[in-house]
Amino acid sequence: MHKRKTLFITGVLLLMSTLSGCKVNPQESIKQSEDIVELGTKYKVMEDYFYNPMVIDFRMGDPWLYYHDGYYYYTQSEGTRVRVTKSPYMTQLTSNPNDETRTKILFRQKSIDVVESWAPEIFFFEGHWYIYFTATKDAKTEIEKDTGRRTYGMKSVTDDAFGEWETPVEIKLPMDYRSIDATFLDYDGRQYIIWSGWPNAENLNWRQNLYITELVTGNPLLAKSTADTERHIISVPHYEWENSSIFQNEGPSAIISPDGTPIIFYAGNFSGDDSYCVGYITLTGTDLTNFDHWTKNPEPLMATDMAYSEIIAPGHCSIVKSPDQTEWWIMYHSAKYSGAGWDRMARLQKMEWVNGKPHVEKITKIADPNPLPSGEAGGRQRLYEAEDAVLTEDCFVIDKEGYAAGDNAVSISENGSITFEIGVPANGPYVVGIRFSNRDSSLFNMNVTVNGNEMLVYAPRTQYDDSFTIAYFFTDLYIKREGLNTISINADPSIYIDCLILDLMNHK
Repeated sequence: MHKRKTLFITGVLLLMSTLSGCKVNPQESIKQSEDIVELGTKYKVMEDYFYNPMVIDFRMGDPWLYYHDGYYYYTQSEGTRVRVTKSPYMTQLTSNPNDETRTKILFRQKSIDVVESWAPEIFFFEGHWYIYFTATKDAKTEIEKDTGRRTYGMKSVTDDAFGEWETPVEIKLPMDYRSIDATFLDYDGRQYIIWSGWPNAENLNWRQNLYITELVTGNPLLAKSTADTERHIISVPHYEWENSSIFQNEGPSAIISPDGTPIIFYAGNFSGDDSYCVGYITLTGTDLTNFDHWTKNPEPLMATDMAYSEIIAPGHCSIVKSPDQTEWWIMYHSAKYSGAGWDRMARLQKMEWVNGKPHVEKITKIADPNPLPSGEAGGRQRLYEAEDAVLTEDCFVIDKEGYAAGDNAVSISENGSITFEIGVPANGPYVVGIRFSNRDSSLFNMNVTVNGNEMLVYAPRTQYDDSFTIAYFFTDLYIKREGLNTISINADPSIYIDCLILDLMNHK
């Protein structure tokens, strides 16, 4: 068994969560549920749990989740475009490029002659949708590109996020220096834009601070003034946990706390290494543009934790409430493994409020099944263990106790395969998740066949053979009079398959 070079807890993991005021063991709850056989591979109903990550793409980052009128809207950095996925569940964010009612490209960078689109954020304000994003003009050198990064915005024509949009424009900010990761705050009848910027026109040491300026009332795309004096600094990276690698504050995300206080979450330190973390500042005065009226929490909200959670470099978060609006959740990206740099995945983490302050007791472990956000429909997900599927002769079951969903996973031989035989409760589109580890493969895809249709499913390196992650894809499955739906997987021998999770899309 591959041994990690970093310090991990070994043996059986104690998977404890708090749900409805009682301590339960979600892993045991799933394991002890009665196996069901419905014309095929037996499965377990996942009544109240989900597995992270929500999204795993190549070098993905800057996940943004926004809730409005019964739906979640998800977007992330994709480099050449802004694409938004709409879902009633925050645990079902897989994009479907074949369904524009669910996933739609709202902007392509060539439309306004920019490159390297970053950190899109979508939000609703006074009857229209808006998107902020970072972009730059093409240039001969990387330093010219970085110096030229600016904030752009766009507005929907109607109140339909998937309808027509106006052409994006550059948002002119005070002191026209590099600006990235802009976010919006509506507070006490005034609107503000907050961004990460360089202190000077040229920044050789890569220092980044957080700045704020007021917007024209009712117009998120227009600063009230572009005078240099209207760029107000509100956070500098002065604690060691936010400057041990590079002095940077970036990725701001503003919310109003339960007691009505503005709080700005942000990412501290260098995004490309394990030191990346999440911090926050709280308005403790009355003037949002006054540095002295903001108080920084002396400790990060979330940071790399190899001793318990095994989560590395959490950063660039957004905050949303659960469907019934009773719980607070953080969507953030983390590195896939130590040293992965900008190769990341998007995860969900529940957040509590303690004495008026945001609090995360411990980041949930990589292997944890997590309680569903309050208000999400339970019982819609089915978990099929790989060891219960049809295996070719040269595949074998391996013991991954405490890390795999049923304590076992399957190693596929070079010419072998796993086949799940599945009967479904309804015809329609399904989100399918394959939970796997990929300890050292240079091949980043699994060959998946669904009812005879072949596809490649992204399966990036996870570094460790006991670090399981999930790759999702969409497929149509049907109730069949004769036979079953079949999902077969063939992969590199270094890839271990834990289980398959089937989720009926938008089921309520």
